Amino acid sequence: MHAGDVVALGAQMRKTTIFSVLACGFLSLGGCGLYVPEMQEWYEDPENQKLTENEIINHIKCELHKGVDAAIDKYYGPGQRSGRTAKWINSWEATVTLKLSVDEKSSLNPGVSWIRPWTDSSFVLGAGYSTSAAATRNETIAFKYKLSELTKRGRIAGECQPLRVISSDLKVGQFIDRKVFLTTVPGTVIGPYSAFNYQVTFVVVYGGSATPTWKLVNLTANPNAPFVSAARSRTHDIAITFSPPNDGAKEEARLLHNATLIGQEVAAALRRTGN
Repeated sequence: MHAGDVVALGAQMRKTTIFSVLACGFLSLGGCGLYVPEMQEWYEDPENQKLTENEIINHIKCELHKGVDAAIDKYYGPGQRSGRTAKWINSWEATVTLKLSVDEKSSLNPGVSWIRPWTDSSFVLGAGYSTSAAATRNETIAFKYKLSELTKRGRIAGECQPLRVISSDLKVGQFIDRKVFLTTVPGTVIGPYSAFNYQVTFVVVYGGSATPTWKLVNLTANPNAPFVSAARSRTHDIAITFSPPNDGAKEEARLLHNATLIGQEVAAALRRTGN
């Protein structure tokens, strides 16, 4: 390699380094995996995260309240069905676990190709290296509602306040309706349940990549894409386990809830590894 090529390559690599820093900032993906990420987005005020969590929890409570009220109205009373009435759901409890996760990762893959033309062919020598960084932040909270405590506050007029982080409701009321329905059909569920569980996960992912390329007479910098890439994802995992207040069913409900949390953690790990 000629001395002039080395000088030119050094200048281009310095430009590339500066570009990578600017690109990471341009992508606006937080720390790009280099330090603990913020829970809120880069364009949001840090105080917004508290409001978001409060919004999600109150939305869950609202859907539980409306779902129980609707199921009792629909399936309680003479002539509804010949099976069990729906009044039992009002005495149950709902254990809720909300897990908020943020994943940030970035990669840098600079490279160079040195081309030496010959008479009837050419010699190409390629070199490069790659580096990556990733950071994950998890926050988990768990709480319990006595469904009777919710319904005794009176009915909720209108719809639950929509969530900003998801474009539709969580379908909790729909889930309650279907499970209560099964207990009203004679002989389908006798007991009724010892526990039943609902889970929902919604993920927001965005990212970007860039590949600046310089071609000289005998050198090409960053011939392969992508040169720099960054990605950020926000995950909201919600698990709700319904169980009766008596001690006999609490252990089964606890095992069911824990199994759901383990499944959510395995799914999150697979998403992070790209499998």
